[in-house]
Amino acid sequence: MPSRTPLTARSDAELVAAAQAGDDDALEALLGRYRRFARARATRYFLVGGDADDVEQEALIGLYEAVRDFRAEHGVGFRAFAEVCIT
Repeated sequence: MPSRTPLTARSDAELVAAAQAGDDDALEALLGRYRRFARARATRYFLVGGDADDVEQEALIGLYEAVRDFRAEHGVGFRAFAEVCIT
């Protein structure tokens, strides 16, 4: 049975586990939670021949990959892992 806790109140680890299990709402909640973080990291980079939207898109792809590849058993928090994937 899915958790009855509102998505906004769930921890990153709970949202990641739900997203990895196929819960699209959990994925959207997690991406929404970290979207500004990814954008902030993207502003540090410049892509020759590209524009700011291209770099931001790459950061969001990194965020999505962080959700896909995160493993809580490794003892690293999601935010730290996501930052590595984004940058």
